[in-house]
Amino acid sequence: MDDLWQILNGIPWWVYLLFIILVRLGLRSIKPRTITLQRLSLLPLVFILWSLLKLYQNHGFAFPSLIVWWILCLGMGAYLGVKEVSSWKLHVDKEKKTITIPGNYSTLVLILAIFILNFFWGYFYATSRIPIPHWIRLADTISTTTCTGFFVGRGGLFLKRYLSHRG
Repeated sequence: MDDLWQILNGIPWWVYLLFIILVRLGLRSIKPRTITLQRLSLLPLVFILWSLLKLYQNHGFAFPSLIVWWILCLGMGAYLGVKEVSSWKLHVDKEKKTITIPGNYSTLVLILAIFILNFFWGYFYATSRIPIPHWIRLADTISTTTCTGFFVGRGGLFLKRYLSHRG
């Protein structure tokens, strides 16, 4: 229990703030919600940039194969994200530039998964006393990028439906 308390005490304040913001966003997604076109475009972009920054910060250019894995996992996650939401009924309002999506728990789960994975891997890298083997870096890239891709795929399908809507 002391180890857990030490971990929690060592977490920067902004991580707690980020966690609260993400949980709040995820909880709001349980109910049907209307999203502006800007937000619909911005969130997947933020997750992609966060993922790329993390890839660079944790691995630099020391492992070029991770870039290939990042691209593959982003694509695989995007495909899975599209499959999950392809049957959802959406309401598009081109005048207000909004889209209304049904409530679900998957957004909350996805946001928490991305946060927990990034927290876990960040803690692992910060506290590791040994050189980190390539397979650990690969597991990090696969797990976090697939989740990010899932989010990106969902947002991409929503954007596609918005843009292709007539009326």
